[in-house]
Amino acid sequence: MSAEERVEFELDMLACSIAEAFTTGYYYALEKDRTSIAEFYCPKLAASDSTIPFIAWNGSVYNDGIEFQNYFEMLTHTHYDLEALDCNILNPKLVDAAAVRGGTADDAKDLDRRMAVQVVATGSVRLEEPLKGPIREFSETFVLVPNPERLPSAKPTFEKGWQKEWLIQTQNFRFTEWGANEVGGGNAIPKEVVMKTNGVTEGRNKGIAQQFAAAGLLGKGKARA
Repeated sequence: MSAEERVEFELDMLACSIAEAFTTGYYYALEKDRTSIAEFYCPKLAASDSTIPFIAWNGSVYNDGIEFQNYFEMLTHTHYDLEALDCNILNPKLVDAAAVRGGTADDAKDLDRRMAVQVVATGSVRLEEPLKGPIREFSETFVLVPNPERLPSAKPTFEKGWQKEWLIQTQNFRFTEWGANEVGGGNAIPKEVVMKTNGVTEGRNKGIAQQFAAAGLLGKGKARA
């Protein structure tokens, strides 16, 4: 294995470690530590053509980690089980070499603290209640970028768990199936009648908030179907 291949291999292994540590910490927060959800996202930055973080959650868009946390705190029980996890290095030099604290300032080095990583998670989530609640399949894609306030030491291992060394810049969550008794008055939404209106997924004239209320995601008094 050449030196270049060795570097590429080590970065790929680090990306896998990032994906595992991040998803462990993030999905734990969604279930049991929702007051910390906003800390997983990069600070809000608005530009003329885009805003980050960009959070698309099953058809609803949020541009602020706090806003998304406030929404998620209204939901009833959620427990995630991951079935597959994938990752890719999108940009190994996202952070300028000179900006790495304690780094070499060499553009060809310190890539393990400078790279942006894409994480794709698929699995199931149990809703409403821990043991008997309905289970739904989901797919979720994240783009993680280095946290300038918590850049890790060289060759991070995450032995102490996820310390938010990378933050969510973009996120896209989708339920990939619905139960037949939970949407559209007792019938599942066929793919051919699902449409998008003003960025909100609708089926059989039911908006996303109504679909979530029907599925038991929204707590009592938080929203109405």
